[in-house]
Amino acid sequence: MKKLSGAVSHPLVVEEPLVLTGTALRGALVCDGGSLDLRGAVADKLTIEPGGYVLLSGTCTGSIVVHPGALLEISGTVTGQISRNDGEVWAMAGATIGGRMVGSGGFFVEPDPSAPRAVDPPRFRIAGQGTLVDVVS
Repeated sequence: MKKLSGAVSHPLVVEEPLVLTGTALRGALVCDGGSLDLRGAVADKLTIEPGGYVLLSGTCTGSIVVHPGALLEISGTVTGQISRNDGEVWAMAGATIGGRMVGSGGFFVEPDPSAPRAVDPPRFRIAGQGTLVDVVS
């Protein structure tokens, strides 16, 4: 698996497994067969095409587009919006989406930065897009 750190000044195109510990300043595109372990940040648009996979444990400050057949798992922070959600989006308890934290009960709660991280947090399906994002199961 390739690893990339530091600032990436061009749009990042992911066509194979990649760990990003740096920052994609101009966004990222995850193609069919590509997987992105996002431990750093995407500072612009994150697009996941059909067959693409992203584990977001870092931060995304731009908009997120999830196409049909794509998978996004969030355990980190999304400060931008999920502008298109036609694939699968899952969030683990403790993840923050649009300033709201996913609670262990399966609903959004006010973020508590002092709360301890769960060792094996439950994950929940996220539906909707924009300001209408909600936890559904």
